Amino acid sequence: MGLTLAVAGKGGVGKTSVSALMIKALIDSGRGPLLAIDADSNSNLHEVLGVREPRSVGCVREDVRKMGDDIPGGMTKDRFMEYQIQACLEETKDLDLLSMGRPEGPGCYCMANNILREIISKVTSNYSHVVVDNEAGMEHLSRRTEEEVDHLFIVSDPAPRSLRTIARILELLEELKGRIHHTHLIITRVEGSPEDLPENVKKEIARLPFSPEAYVPYDEKLVELDLRGDPLVRISPDSSAYQAVKELLRNVGILNETANTQSAH
Repeated sequence: MGLTLAVAGKGGVGKTSVSALMIKALIDSGRGPLLAIDADSNSNLHEVLGVREPRSVGCVREDVRKMGDDIPGGMTKDRFMEYQIQACLEETKDLDLLSMGRPEGPGCYCMANNILREIISKVTSNYSHVVVDNEAGMEHLSRRTEEEVDHLFIVSDPAPRSLRTIARILELLEELKGRIHHTHLIITRVEGSPEDLPENVKKEIARLPFSPEAYVPYDEKLVELDLRGDPLVRISPDSSAYQAVKELLRNVGILNETANTQSAH
C-alpha cells in the first residue's frame, strides 16, 4: 500500500495548485505509479494537470442507483461498479486521474457508497502514491470514501477569514481521529517573507493549534500559467512556489527514502 496525501482548505486559497505542484514534485522524483483523485465537486484538477476530464465516479454511482438490480450482462452490482470505475480512470504516461464528481442527489446511496469504498480502496492499492484534492468541506473524508490518509495538508492563504476556516476543518479532523496520521499546514500566496506578514495575520496564525510547515510564495510564473489556462505541471523547476512545495515534501519525509517516518502533530 502506497502513501495517501490529501489536500484540503477553503475554496480559492490555491489547494488545487498545491496539489498540482505536489504531483509534479512526485513525478519529477520518479515516485510512480501515481494516482491523482479529484474529490472536489467543482472538478478542475484535470485542467491544472493537462489531462482530459474523465467520467466521474459520481456518474457511476448515480447510474447504479437508478439501475437497482437490473445490472447488464449477468454481472453482480459490485463487479459492474468496479468495471465502470476502472473505465473512469484517465491514464497518462506519468499518472492516472480519477474524478469523484458531483455529490449525492436525493435518494438512498448507502449500498452504492459501501461498494464504492471497497472499490476505491482496491484501486488505490495499486499505486505508490495517491494525491487527493479535496473539496473545501472535505466531504469525501467525512463520508469515509477514503479510508486512511498518511499526510493531510491543510492550505490557507494569509487572509484572516481563510485562516479562521482552518479551525473548522480541524474540528472535522477530531471526528476522523486515527484515520489521518500526519497533519501539515501550508500558507500560500505569501509576498515577501513570513516576517513581512501584517500583524493581524500573524496573530491569526499564532492562534492555530500548530505552526505552518511551509510558506508558499506568490509566484508570477504560476499566475501566468493559470491566466493562459496552461497546465500548472509545466511550471519551470526554478519556480519559487514549486521549490517551496518540493522542499515541504522533503521535510516531511515523502521525497526521502525514509518516507512517512515523521511523527504526527
